[in-house]
This record gives sequence, structure tokens and C-alpha cells, in this order.
Amino acid sequence: MRTTRHQEATMQTTTHTHCLRCGRALTAAHSAAAGYGPTCLRRIKAAARRIADHKPTLVAKAVDLITLGGLIPLRARRVFQAVASSGSTTYKTAPQACTCPAGLRGQHTCYHRIAAQILLAA
Repeated sequence: MRTTRHQEATMQTTTHTHCLRCGRALTAAHSAAAGYGPTCLRRIKAAARRIADHKPTLVAKAVDLITLGGLIPLRARRVFQAVASSGSTTYKTAPQACTCPAGLRGQHTCYHRIAAQILLAA
């Protein structure tokens, strides 16, 4: 089975003991690897379906970023650290802005910002 760059990047991160969204203890191995419990993951996927003003490919990449544990909340759960596609770089992102190259250009909404929007809507 072939892994994507996001999967490789998140495989290098540590496992989580508490859900990154609600703070509850994670007991299942796949939940600890992703950083989100099953209920929060369902809410995240439902929030992703409600976001209709972005390209479906970017929404899919944002959901992958979240489910693979590549988006870590930093300050007051409104600013996040996002793992880049290459896995070697991280960016700070929020629903309004991102420090990735696409976010700095500001022409289009990057999938890091979409992922932050999904997490805050869940």
C-alpha cells in the first residue's frame, strides 16, 4: 500500500493521549494516532460536508490533514500548527490566515485554512 506525504508526515508525529478537539482521553490506538475520538471525527466530517464554498479537492485535503493528525491546536484552539505536504515544514494557520506560500499570496484559500474552519465549525 502506498502512503501519501501527509500520511508519512503524520506517522512521524507522536501519538496523543487526549482528543485535540474536546480534550477527552483517547483509548483506541487509531484514535490516539489521529488525535481525535470517534465522536469528534464524525463532527469534523459533518462540518466538512457543510462547507460548500470551497473546491471539493481542497476540502478533501483538509479532512485528510485533520484525520491524519496534521493539524494541532495551539492558542485558545483558534490558531493551529499544520504539517506541510512535504512533512518537513509546519505552518501556523487560522480560519483567517495561513503562513504557507499559498496563504501568504492570498489569492485563494489554502487547505490549511479550510481545515481550521472545519475544526472550528465541528
